[in-house]
Amino acid sequence: MPDETHEACCKIPTASRTCPECGRPGRRVSALTLDHHVPAPLRSGFGEEAGFCQNPACPVVYFNGSGKTIRKDETVFPVTVKDPGDEVNVCYCFGFKRGDLRRDLKSAGTTDIPERIKQGVQEGRCDCERKNPQGACCLGNVAKAIQEINRSAEKKPWR
Repeated sequence: MPDETHEACCKIPTASRTCPECGRPGRRVSALTLDHHVPAPLRSGFGEEAGFCQNPACPVVYFNGSGKTIRKDETVFPVTVKDPGDEVNVCYCFGFKRGDLRRDLKSAGTTDIPERIKQGVQEGRCDCERKNPQGACCLGNVAKAIQEINRSAEKKPWR
């Protein structure tokens, strides 16, 4: 059964454009997202809508229909799918970092961060379209980060 909280927060259509660098389709982001994550000098003339490149290996974060791009070293904040560091947010609305997940998983073997995010969403305290560079809910990124952390721990146990 789908999680209605997650569904209500994540209905963002995929853009019809593809990333000019890697050729993968992008997720549509609005001016609200771009205004929050792209510095003003780069934002000028970029347009009201863009694609977000979800390919972790690609240096492009945003692209528009005119061939302009914003690269990962040009955004205001580090981007979860582009930066594997522990100090990078996995949830921009509530400030949870990859290191928070790693700490919980290492000390307790589990984390309540996804539930805390869902609770905040239910309370209407999220602002995903503006705060998340992807312009959508972070719960997919959080789940993926937990899986990656657990996989790396299996290869190299904590204890």
